Amino acid sequence: MSLKYTPILPQMVYAGLAEDLSAKAPVLAEMLRENHPSGNSYMDLFAELIRKHGKKPAKGYARLLGAEPRQFDGAIRCMSGISSHEWMNEYLRLVACDLLEHTQLPFKQIGKIMGFSSSSFTQFFQAYQHMQPYRFRSLKQQNRNRGYHFP
Repeated sequence: MSLKYTPILPQMVYAGLAEDLSAKAPVLAEMLRENHPSGNSYMDLFAELIRKHGKKPAKGYARLLGAEPRQFDGAIRCMSGISSHEWMNEYLRLVACDLLEHTQLPFKQIGKIMGFSSSSFTQFFQAYQHMQPYRFRSLKQQNRNRGYHFP
């Protein structure tokens, strides 16, 4: 007998940007709303840690949760269907898209807020969103002004 369950994906827990996007709030946790509960305390804690700390190696999150990296990755993979690294990157992609669309923060500052080195945010965004950050922001802003929706 196999159990069927809905994988817990980042889109389920990510709640978006907080209303107060103060320039004085350089920490990711201060920029994002509290995550939606997924019903799984382990996944909720992982999402909360990403919200607070941003980009860091998956083994660093495993340590924060008191788990061995392989066991941590296996648990995340079992509950979500993707690796802990992929889950974190998808969560951060959602954050990056929100920050680019809803703020005028410079790309380097967005990267710093999210825990990236000065040059790696643009590379990350290109790899996971398949376009440059400036192009994404431009498309979102143009479509918002025209009332069109860009997926």
